[in-house]
Amino acid sequence: MALVHKLLGVARITGRMTALTGLHIGAGKDTVDIGGIDLPVIRDPFTRAPYVPGSSLKGKLRFMLEWAFGCVRTDGRAWGFNASGPGQRVDAQDPILRIFGSSIPRRDWEQAGQMDPGPTRLVVRDAFLDKSWVEDVEKRGLALTEEKMEVSIDRIAGKALDGGLRRTERVIAGARFDVDFSFRLFDTGDGGARDRECLNWFLGALGLLEQDALGGSGSRGYGRVSFEDLRVKLPDGSEQAIGTGHRLNRFPIDVAPEIVRFAA
Repeated sequence: MALVHKLLGVARITGRMTALTGLHIGAGKDTVDIGGIDLPVIRDPFTRAPYVPGSSLKGKLRFMLEWAFGCVRTDGRAWGFNASGPGQRVDAQDPILRIFGSSIPRRDWEQAGQMDPGPTRLVVRDAFLDKSWVEDVEKRGLALTEEKMEVSIDRIAGKALDGGLRRTERVIAGARFDVDFSFRLFDTGDGGARDRECLNWFLGALGLLEQDALGGSGSRGYGRVSFEDLRVKLPDGSEQAIGTGHRLNRFPIDVAPEIVRFAA
């Protein structure tokens, strides 16, 4: 069943993300430099400053919400990769498919008698370092990244394995990034009610990420982040400070949290 989606407007969420511990989002490496960094961070090709790609941030938020909603497929694919995957539901009300999008073909929605949920709601911009923070670090003669030595241990000998030493580059703890999200709100026959719920679930996912880690080696202490000074500007022009409302002790999956309040 086809459905005409009416765009009600775009909510914009801005603020700051602070790295509370060293952060590593890798760039890959095509060459081997003797004595060089084994695992470099991704950098802006023009300024050479490290940044957080929007794809990395969006991917981790999707990962967190898939686990929170119990939407983890046993084939390792993203929820909504296709209609026939293990455990996959074809449901136009599904928050994951609305927020992050789906590659399920329209014909599968029609065969299931469901309405296509429409365009991806969430847009995540690349997060660049806050300029004032960079200026402060440079004035103090410090570097934006650090080199962290890691080693694999021989469990029998109790010493480093041959070839087990590696150098990992990390953005230093305290780094501040400007974050910018856009969230499209559509009327799919409900006046936009479901998309407003999905916006609040997305904001709750920021709190889930704070309790997890961003980037590589999170289980070893890397990538702990905090979202601060968050503000949302709604399509009607009103603005709200989100504060700590996105930090949920228990993630609700039956009823959306009321982090952003909409006019009646």
